[in-house]
Amino acid sequence: MNFFSVILLTLLLFLSSLISYIGSRNLNILSVLPLGPYKLNFKQVRSCDSSKSYKIQHNFYLSFNQISNATEIRGTTISIVPFDDTLFMEANVALRDKDGNWKDNTYMHKSPKACSSFRNLMGAEWTTVINGLGIKNATCPIPPGNYTGTGVDTSLISNTNFPKTFVYGTYRLRYYYTRNNEVYTCLIYVFEIKPL
Repeated sequence: MNFFSVILLTLLLFLSSLISYIGSRNLNILSVLPLGPYKLNFKQVRSCDSSKSYKIQHNFYLSFNQISNATEIRGTTISIVPFDDTLFMEANVALRDKDGNWKDNTYMHKSPKACSSFRNLMGAEWTTVINGLGIKNATCPIPPGNYTGTGVDTSLISNTNFPKTFVYGTYRLRYYYTRNNEVYTCLIYVFEIKPL
C-alpha cells in the first residue's frame, strides 16, 4: 500500500478523536473556537526529519490537479515492514493562535491496530483511496514494498466515516507509527479547517 493511506488515516483519526475529546472536556484553547461543517485545506506535507531512514519512508508532496480542480497528495513510499495491526499511530497536534504562534501539544492521540482502523474510517472510500495510492485489491496487512500512487484527492474526506463538523483553525499534525517505542515513520502536515 502506498502509505498515504496511513497518513490520511492518522489525520482522520486525530480529527475524529478531537471532536469526541472536545465534547467530553472543557478545553480553554479550543472551546472559544467556532465549530461546524468544514472544508479541509492542506497547506504542507513533509518528513519530520529528512535525514533519517525510517522503516516506512514516505516521500509525499501536495499537487494541484488542474483536470479535476483538486489538491492531491502524491508521492512514494518505501517500506521494509508491513503496515499492519501491530503498529500504533500516534499524533501530536499544534494549533496556530491568532498571533500566528503554534500552541504545541494542543491534542495528542495514540491509536492501536493502524491498518484495520484506517480501513474502517475510510468506509466506502477505502478502494478509491487505496487505488490512488497504487495498491490494488488491498486488505490488511499491506506488505512491504515500493509504492507510487497517482494521487489521492484530499476532498474524499467528506465521503468517509469522518465527523461532518469540526473546530475551525490552522493545525500542524506530527504523526508517526510506532511499535515497542520505536518510531517507524514520521510526517508533518499543516492544514486549515475552514467553514464551507
